[in-house]
Amino acid sequence: MPHSLPPRILIAGTHSGVGKTTIATGIMAALTRRGLPVQPYKVGPDYIDPSYHTLATGRSSRNLDRWMLREELIPIFARTSQDCWAVIEGVMGLFDGVSGTKGYGSSADIAKLLDAPVVLILDAGNLSRSAAAVVHGFCTFDPEVKIAGVILNRVKSPAQESLLREALSEIQVPILGVLPKEEGIRLPERHLGLVPSQEQAFQESFFDELISVVNRTIDLEQIQRIMQQRVIQEAPPEKQSVAELTCPKGTASWGGEPILHEGLSEEAAAGNRNYHPLRLGVARDEAFSFYYQDALDCAENLGFVLVPFSPLHDSSLPAGLDGLFFGGGFPELHLERLSQNQSFLESLRQFSRSGKPIYGECGGYMYLGTQVTDFEGRTYPMAGLIPIAAEMAPKLQGMGYRQGIFRRDNFLSKAGNMVYGHEFHYSKVNYLSCDDEAFPAFELVKGERSLRMDGYARDNIVASYLHINFAGQPELLQHWAEHIRQGA
Repeated sequence: MPHSLPPRILIAGTHSGVGKTTIATGIMAALTRRGLPVQPYKVGPDYIDPSYHTLATGRSSRNLDRWMLREELIPIFARTSQDCWAVIEGVMGLFDGVSGTKGYGSSADIAKLLDAPVVLILDAGNLSRSAAAVVHGFCTFDPEVKIAGVILNRVKSPAQESLLREALSEIQVPILGVLPKEEGIRLPERHLGLVPSQEQAFQESFFDELISVVNRTIDLEQIQRIMQQRVIQEAPPEKQSVAELTCPKGTASWGGEPILHEGLSEEAAAGNRNYHPLRLGVARDEAFSFYYQDALDCAENLGFVLVPFSPLHDSSLPAGLDGLFFGGGFPELHLERLSQNQSFLESLRQFSRSGKPIYGECGGYMYLGTQVTDFEGRTYPMAGLIPIAAEMAPKLQGMGYRQGIFRRDNFLSKAGNMVYGHEFHYSKVNYLSCDDEAFPAFELVKGERSLRMDGYARDNIVASYLHINFAGQPELLQHWAEHIRQGA
C-alpha cells in the first residue's frame, strides 16, 4: 500500500440499528480519555454521526465515502490519520454498499481498501446459538474482510450471555464486549436519522457515563492490540493531490483570518501582487450544519478563507465576501426564525444582486427559494432568489448516491461535466413557472438512463438537493475560484 497507515479499526454492524454509532462513539471517547490521539471517521455520506465523533475526540471526524472521494480516499485517510489512532464507524450492514455494485463503498469495501480489521456489532437480544450462525456467515462471506471479533449488544441476562459465549466458542471468534440491555445509552433520532450533537446539551456527564459503560463492558486493551496489527510505515509520495493537502490531525480551523497553506497555487507561491485570498461565507448554525470537513479543508488549500455566518442569528452578511455556501441541515425546524430575520434576508438579496456566486445544497437550496411549507402545513417566505416552493413531506423523497451531469456552464463547472453526490431529503420542490424549469443544475443519471432534472443554475446561483464532497472533485472548487478571480 503506497501510504503510511496508522493503528486502525472499523466498527461495523450486521445491519442498521444495532448500536454502531453509540458503541463506536463510546470506544472513541474511551480511547481518547486514555490519552490516545484518536482520529474518527465515518464510512459513507452521513453528516450527523461524525458530529458525535468530533465531540468525543476533539478532532473533526472525516467521511470515508468511496463514491464521492473516488481515488482521493486513501490519500486523505493517510494524511488525516498521521500520528493518530484511527477509529472508523461503518455504515448500514457490513456488506451494504452502492446499489447494484456488489458492495462498492460498503464498510467491508473500505476495510479491504485500508486493510483495517473489523469489529462486528451484533444485536443479540433475541438470539442464542443462532448468533454463531450469523457471525460465521459474516466471517466467511468475504475472506478478504478480516473480522477480528464481535461485540454483543442488548444482551438480556447473564444466562443468555452464557449461551452466546458457548455458541461463539464453536466458531472461535473472540468476544470483545457484551453490553447488557439495561446499559443502553440511546442517541435521539428524527426524520433524517440521529439528532445532530450541536442541537443537544451534551454535558461532560454524558460522555462520562458512556465511557464508564464502555470500560465495564468492552475489552479496550484487546481492541488496541487489534488496531496495532496492521500498522504500515512508508514515506508518502512526493507529489500530493489538492485533496491531500488537508490539515493532518483534523484540527483545521476556519473563521475569517486568511490561512494560506503550502502549495496553494502557483500564483500565490510566485507572490503575484494580484493574488488575494477569496473570502467564502459559509452558513453555519442550528439550521445549516451539513459540511464535509475535507471539503472545507480543500477550499482553504485552494485559497478560500472560510468565513462563518448565521442566517438565524446575524442581522447581515459579513463584509467583503466573494461567494456564499449554504449547506444542508434542518432549516425546516427553524422556518419562523429564518423568515423573521428580514434584515439578514435583505442583506442576502443585496449580495445576490451584486452578481457574486451563491451555492446551496439541500436545506440551503430550500432556503434560497421563495417559500417553505413545514410538516404541519404552515408556509414561510424565504430568500426568494430561486423561484421554487419547497414542501416537507411525510415520506422520504430522495435518498442515495447520484451521478449528475451539469446542464449548463456555471461557476462550478462547464456544461456536460459529471459530478458525484448524495441526496437524502423529506422535502420536495415545485417551480413557480414553466420558464424556470428550463434552468436545472443537473441531469441525474444512472448509467445511460436519465432519472430526472434537479436543482437550479442560472446567473450567479447554483443550488440543488445534491450534497457534494468537494475533496473528491477539487476541480469544482478550482473552477469556482477561477470564476471569482476572473470577475475581480
